[in-house]
Amino acid sequence: MEARQDATPPPEITCLTQDEVRRLVAVLPGKRARALLQLAYHHGLRASEVSLLQCDDVHTKQGRIYIPRAKGALAKTSPLQPEDLRLIRAYLRTREDDSPYLFISTRGIPVERRAYWDLMQKDGWEAAMPKPKRRFHALRHAIAVYLLDAGAAVAFVQDRLGHANIQNTMVYMRYTTVTRDAQTRQLFASHRIV
Repeated sequence: MEARQDATPPPEITCLTQDEVRRLVAVLPGKRARALLQLAYHHGLRASEVSLLQCDDVHTKQGRIYIPRAKGALAKTSPLQPEDLRLIRAYLRTREDDSPYLFISTRGIPVERRAYWDLMQKDGWEAAMPKPKRRFHALRHAIAVYLLDAGAAVAFVQDRLGHANIQNTMVYMRYTTVTRDAQTRQLFASHRIV
């Protein structure tokens, strides 16, 4: 009997390892690049969502940020990690403009898609990342997988990424072996399972 083939295989994702994320952050030049990448990674932002961020979206006193989402995802306000807040404040102190956008180019307009591509190509090369992984979206995939591997509930990751449909989040479960293996061992060690 032949092995059963699924009608539609799940989509493949390109995901950075945690070491690759660390190496990438280490080579980033300038306060804008560090703040942008760290925020995008921790919140699973798409490049277009980073470009939508405005200075007023950052509530420094509350340590929170409003995340506008794209592609039908759900916008929301989220807590900022202390390091993210520190990086954003350091970057904002370098600015002498009145643009409402949080991350702007040297021309004073929101950072464009090409700049994200350039960042990942140039700095990814410096960080010795394989070429197929030098994609901005790989950061979004990475945080989803590592949150799940750290034991986060699928609903938490769904909320973090702004997915309206949990099926979009379930794709990442194929890449999380640490948590699934630990849960399997724990469940089958239980006296409730024969």
